[in-house]
Amino acid sequence: MRATAWFVGVLLLAALILGAIAYPVYELVSRVHVWPFHRVYGRLAMLVVIVLLAGLFRRLGIRSKRDFGFGQPWRRFVRTSLWWSGIGVASAAVGAAFILGEGLRGFDPRLVVTSGTVLRIVVNGLSSGLAVALFEETLARGAIHTAIERESGPWAATFVTASLFAILHFFAKASIPADQVVWRSGFDLLARSFAPLGDPANVIDSLLAYVAIGLVLSLTRVLTGAIAVAIGLHAGWVLVLRIMQQCTIRTPSRGPDAWLGSFDGLVGYWMLPWAAALGLILWLTRSRWVPAASSGAPQSTASVP
Repeated sequence: MRATAWFVGVLLLAALILGAIAYPVYELVSRVHVWPFHRVYGRLAMLVVIVLLAGLFRRLGIRSKRDFGFGQPWRRFVRTSLWWSGIGVASAAVGAAFILGEGLRGFDPRLVVTSGTVLRIVVNGLSSGLAVALFEETLARGAIHTAIERESGPWAATFVTASLFAILHFFAKASIPADQVVWRSGFDLLARSFAPLGDPANVIDSLLAYVAIGLVLSLTRVLTGAIAVAIGLHAGWVLVLRIMQQCTIRTPSRGPDAWLGSFDGLVGYWMLPWAAALGLILWLTRSRWVPAASSGAPQSTASVP
């Protein structure tokens, strides 16, 4: 799987470059405005990865809109994404209802509910949902999926992208205090960002949950040849997740619970049966929704019964 090796190699190269340039870039931008080191690092990481991937995509022949998963006419693409974002919100609301109904999380008593607060929470959720879905789906279910599918087939692409999708969700959740930032802090932050993966028993619930979500999203790409459905579902899920993060806290009296992940207190084992049920529904009803969401291109899934 040369395409997979290329992508992993690019990520490793990006890590080395970031480790080397993060501190001087932080010192430079701090002369204009002082941002937390992890925020500068995160923006810089995105820029470096995009530049490196742009070169890799040219090498692998990933050039057209269809290669990136945007094979539909734009009006149809937008309509499909909006429709499936509603389904994403509805399906995520089922999980949110389970969490709240079981008392695993409760509404944050520190939150002062006003029209301004509600507007801020909704806007934050919508903007996060749109940004995360567009970026991650264009990259994972779009370009990376296409490159791996050409070489190894759609199902190999499904499992590889789902795994990468899961692992990369543990990135950029660490920070370094301003008074501790030194020349090697870029490497230190990278190590801290992926440190949770060094203790698999502590994050296996969240890791498996992210893999399950990635498999559902990849399934929609395999069946339709496009990422409109994946963008819609992903955006809807992130919207509900962000609202939950802003409005609720883990119930202290419940203590540790097997359903909620220890990594962020939201993503956990409860998502495995949820994702399995959602994937099964999508598969069993594919004859009804795939034609409307398809890119219309000849697909490698044509032989799938």
